[in-house]
Amino acid sequence: MKFLLPIALAAASIASLHAGSAEHPGSVPILLGRDAVRKELDLTKKQSAQLDRIRSAFKADARLLTTRPPANAVEKQAANTSVAVLLAKYNAEADAVLTTPQQERLLQIERQTLGGIMLFLPSEQKRLGLEASQVAALAKLDEAGKAFASRITASYERGDISLAERLDTLRKYRIKESKKCLRVLTPKQGKMFQSLQGKKFVPA
Repeated sequence: MKFLLPIALAAASIASLHAGSAEHPGSVPILLGRDAVRKELDLTKKQSAQLDRIRSAFKADARLLTTRPPANAVEKQAANTSVAVLLAKYNAEADAVLTTPQQERLLQIERQTLGGIMLFLPSEQKRLGLEASQVAALAKLDEAGKAFASRITASYERGDISLAERLDTLRKYRIKESKKCLRVLTPKQGKMFQSLQGKKFVPA
């Protein structure tokens, strides 16, 4: 499943967004491995050590999923499920290391980094009080994104494009996708989402 690794392991990478958990769109252990994020959250030495162990375990388990690429659609679906389960497990473990204020700040950083993509998360939809029609509109965008990612992945697996081209294409698509997601919000919800981002995060 090498085709999934750049997606599953890069929490801040826009390519990872459809494989996250209920509260986070990507890998929390990987995101919390970034020095700028640790500094922003003011992690203690004990927290950093705990997170290092969690991140190492996550990477080790993720590598077990790369023994061979999936041969068919059924195996690809199973692979996606495995990645989602893995992320949910380790995201919960990493999140538990943080204090409540640190958890809230981490979400603010993710909102600033990912923009409208965060709206795919049910927890975020609930916070903003989205209507059923808005949730349905976001679901359509989500499905379209998954289909696009699948096509780009197939091109990469055939050797039509390089890994760099694949990731760049996905990144550009997610930027446009984020803007479409934000247009689903009402002006009031848009302001609320803006306020949920907190103070500006400036990586060192």
